[in-house]
Amino acid sequence: MSDSKILTKRELNEKLKKKIDPTSPTHAPRRGGRMRGGPPVGAKPKNIRQTVFRLLSYMGAYRFALIFIFLALVVSTLMFLLVPILFSVALDDYILVFDFEGVYRIGLIIVFLALINSMVRFLSRFLMARVSQKVVKKLRSDAFGKLMKTPVSYYDKLGSGDIVSRISNDVELISNSLGQTVLEVLNSSIVILGAFVFMFYLNWMLALIVVAFIPLMVLFTVKISKKTRKGFKEQQIHLASLNGIIEENVSGLKTVKLYNQEEPFIEDFRIENDKLKKAGFMAQFYSGLIWPFIHFMNNLIFLSVVGVGALLYLYLPTGVLTIGQIAGVSQYSRQFIMPISNLAQLFNALMQGVAGAERVFEIIDADSEYASDGEISVDSLNGEIEFDDVNFGYDENVLVLRDVTFKAQKGELIAIVGPTGGGKTTTIKLINRFYDVLSGTIKLDGVDIRDMKRDELRKKIGVVLQDTQLFKGSVFDNIHYGDFSATEEEVLRASKLSGAHDFIVKLPKGYDTEIHEGGQNFSQGERQLISIARSILSNPDLLILDEATSNVDTRTEAKIQKSMNLLMEGRTSIVIAHRLQTIQKADKILVIHQGRLIETGTHESLLEQKGFYYNLYQAQFE
Repeated sequence: MSDSKILTKRELNEKLKKKIDPTSPTHAPRRGGRMRGGPPVGAKPKNIRQTVFRLLSYMGAYRFALIFIFLALVVSTLMFLLVPILFSVALDDYILVFDFEGVYRIGLIIVFLALINSMVRFLSRFLMARVSQKVVKKLRSDAFGKLMKTPVSYYDKLGSGDIVSRISNDVELISNSLGQTVLEVLNSSIVILGAFVFMFYLNWMLALIVVAFIPLMVLFTVKISKKTRKGFKEQQIHLASLNGIIEENVSGLKTVKLYNQEEPFIEDFRIENDKLKKAGFMAQFYSGLIWPFIHFMNNLIFLSVVGVGALLYLYLPTGVLTIGQIAGVSQYSRQFIMPISNLAQLFNALMQGVAGAERVFEIIDADSEYASDGEISVDSLNGEIEFDDVNFGYDENVLVLRDVTFKAQKGELIAIVGPTGGGKTTTIKLINRFYDVLSGTIKLDGVDIRDMKRDELRKKIGVVLQDTQLFKGSVFDNIHYGDFSATEEEVLRASKLSGAHDFIVKLPKGYDTEIHEGGQNFSQGERQLISIARSILSNPDLLILDEATSNVDTRTEAKIQKSMNLLMEGRTSIVIAHRLQTIQKADKILVIHQGRLIETGTHESLLEQKGFYYNLYQAQFE
């Protein structure tokens, strides 16, 4: 390895930013990448009340179960709070007078209450777990369902790592908050209220001693909770970023190894992992301060109640204060203080859940591309295409296509050529309505595509991209994906037409061979053949090929080209090609350079012009 410094990805990106002019029309903003950010570091939920009420609306479908859980908690807590009073009665009325029969009866009552309390708490936790999992299931379904309907531009703004983190990590935070935190918050609140009332019922003077310590405890826990909440928020943000790094590098591991760039990626991971470690440490450090303080205060209050109570017992008239009351209030002081510390800790977890819910709701609230859909049904397409003064940019300030105008008649083969980054693939994305034009119109059969229903429009367009995507399942399933109503014979026919049948039958399990994630157990060429078969099966009215044969050998390409010629017969077809020999018979060739349509004509006429296409042709064949 050379002595030159290995750059991290961040340093490399900074160098690239300096070299690339962001205002240049040939350099559109990065799209479809992973964004490592997320909410600002240490940010709180933007609208806690709205998010909480929205979560409650999801739980509203199980209101009867929730009412039962609440009542069960009240009953359970009352049984728990009765124990110190019974102990106080036993001490004053039975133990001090050596009435063992009375002590025995009180003991049985306490054991009975403890048994019932345990059963009720188990039942309430069981029901709450069921409710929370059903709510979380609905949240996941709503979020994933919306992701399937969001426009492609949404994924340009939000990285895949962040999206995965929201549906997995953030939803898990919601699950923990609903399943455990909410129940504990209710239980602690009821205990605090009940202990407060029973303390004053036993003896108001001793109760005031406990109350005097509350402001100090609240002040400390609130300040520490703020720091803890900030730490946990940072931890969640860096965890989402780390997930994105892992997802990106695992999916592109072959490329990383191919260019021997393991060290830069390891360094990038180390930097983010270190940030996660620091955020996690600070969150745990501040969170860990609460319990020692609470235990100290708990013991201090207990000793204060017992000490002051003993002095009052000695100096007050007989009967004003009893030993049983001192014992009872001291027990209630412990029951009163511990829930306060629990609430402080639970508040952090609850805020984590609320912050997670807010991020999930951002997905659910994302605009659906079907919200502004057209109303015209698309039963079939003749294939007449018209671009009229089309302007488009992924960023409104940086146009990728400028004033593009052309027409294609039914059955014509249209080829689009030009340098990389000129806007060829963008043209295809606009026809499929992955994006809508900024100005101008795109018409199919004389109808503005913005007036057509997106899903019906896309069903009539068959697209084979250069970067193919296969899904988990068998080879048969992936071809069948083109048309689920197709028979097995139709699937085999499409496979034979594409040229995929010959290599599929040689697989260990033939068409039942399982495809690994992204089709990694197949070569790029094999994945492309399967993708072509899928497109053939869909029997589209309009066919679009984006370098569809770029990853296969010359012999296979010739075979595919013959099959594609059969498929394109009678259909309007658009072909994006870099190898000009594959489009010489095209009815019309469009030359796009830096977003502009600079030449139009047949292969022969463009060569005669001796313009940009002529230079491309000469450069390629020389």
